[in-house]
Amino acid sequence: MTAPPQGVEVDHVQFPAGRIRFHRAGSAGPAVVLLHGGGLSNGLVAWRSTIPVLAEDHRVFVPDLPKQGASQPWHGRANQRNLEEVLRWLLDHWEIKQAVLLGHSIGGSVATGFALRHPERVQGLVLADSEGLQARVDKHPLRYTLTRAGFPGAVGAKLVGTNKGVAKQVLMHHILTGSRPVTDLDAIAEEVRDEAKHRSTLLTEWETDSLGPRGTTTNHLPRLGQLRCPTMLIHGEKDAIVPLASSQAAATALPQARLRVVRDTGHWPNRERPNEFNAFVREFVNNH
Repeated sequence: MTAPPQGVEVDHVQFPAGRIRFHRAGSAGPAVVLLHGGGLSNGLVAWRSTIPVLAEDHRVFVPDLPKQGASQPWHGRANQRNLEEVLRWLLDHWEIKQAVLLGHSIGGSVATGFALRHPERVQGLVLADSEGLQARVDKHPLRYTLTRAGFPGAVGAKLVGTNKGVAKQVLMHHILTGSRPVTDLDAIAEEVRDEAKHRSTLLTEWETDSLGPRGTTTNHLPRLGQLRCPTMLIHGEKDAIVPLASSQAAATALPQARLRVVRDTGHWPNRERPNEFNAFVREFVNNH
């Protein structure tokens, strides 16, 4: 696995279903928990550029979600409800009564679901290109069929894991879809390739469980009005995976929300345009 940034510690906690790896940084200040997305992401792939910025004046906790990164093997489903429960276990282990949750993609869905179930433990939400905010996804019947068939699954993981060129093509054509060059593209491709080597499939169980034949099974949008914590939504303007419209709809539904759009950027604004992304995050955590 690729090394963490300087000053970032790595640790593990053992639960009945398996071991969770997490990184932490910062020795004082409010707690911030960073939750990564699916695909070939993990804690460091998603948050490598964000951890040092927040650790200046916050205690930062970055878990690998079950069956990703070094949090494997894991015995049990890594679906929406179980991931929320893992987050609760982790907060208890870290002795954190209340935290700001920053979730990207699937991590955003986990953060939102957790905030709806445990509002007393969430000081604020930052949802970046979040999943779980749509009744249907683009080309829903096709994506449902492909997911049920396990595509691109095992074949995709093997191709990305054995070929850095394939990893770069996947990033440029599906994830980092802005028109501006990404300065550390080679480093990101190497991190993604390293994750693929340790995975049997590109698909997470959240992805397979959340796609029903006629719509999504995880859609927080109708319940967002129940949230009372301050919320910021950040979204890449050219996200080819989760449309900007989903965050726009969520911003309208949330009583205390602000939407920040990272222009000419795809699904990973946290890695594609880290300076702009981190400035929005700092704006939020400094105020809340």
